[in-house]
Amino acid sequence: MKGLLVKDFLLMMKSKKVILFMLFIGIIGGINDISFATGYILMVLAILSLSTISYDEANHGLKTLFTLPISKSDYVKEKYLFSLMITGIGFVFVTILGCFSKSGFMETLIILSTALLLLALSLPFQLKEGNEKGRIVLFVVVFGCTFLFAFLNQFIPKFFESIESVLNTLDPIMFSVSLLITSFVLYFFSMMISIRVYKNRVLD
Repeated sequence: MKGLLVKDFLLMMKSKKVILFMLFIGIIGGINDISFATGYILMVLAILSLSTISYDEANHGLKTLFTLPISKSDYVKEKYLFSLMITGIGFVFVTILGCFSKSGFMETLIILSTALLLLALSLPFQLKEGNEKGRIVLFVVVFGCTFLFAFLNQFIPKFFESIESVLNTLDPIMFSVSLLITSFVLYFFSMMISIRVYKNRVLD
C-alpha cells in the first residue's frame, strides 16, 4: 500500500500548478471571508484527491496495476487513506489560515466533516462506475444539495429558522466533534461498501 500512496502523491504533484492556482483563488477569495477560503480549499482538495482514479483507469492502466502484488481490497483502502490524507493536509493548512483571522476552529471542523461526507458519498460511485460516471454523480450530489437548500430557503424559510433555533440550543464544541465523529464512521462504512463492490467489478 505504501507504493500506491507514493504513486498517488507523485500523480498529485503533476497537477501542482493547478493545485497552487486553486489554493491561490481560495486565499484571495477568503481575504474578506475566511470561511469561504476554508470551505473552498477543503472541498477542492477532497475532489482533486479523486483524480488519481482517472489516472489509474487511463489506457487500461488498472490491468497493468493489478499485475503487481496488490489486491482490489488494498487498492480501495489506499484510495480512502489517500483522500483522507489529502483532506487532512488541507485541514492543517486552513487551520493555520484561521489563526490569522476570526474564523472559529469549530466552523473548520464542520467544513471538514462535510468534505468527508462528500468523499464517503462519491468514492463508491467513482470506484464502481469509473471516474467519468462517478464525477457526474458527484456533481449531481453537490448541485442537488445546493438546489434543495436554495428551494427550502426560498419557499420554506421557517425550515432553516427552526434548524437554527435547535442548533443554538446545542453546545458548539459537542456538536462539531459529534458531527466529525459521525463523518469518520460513515467514511469507514463507505470504505467497507466500496471494498465489496470493487471486488465484483470487471476491470477494463
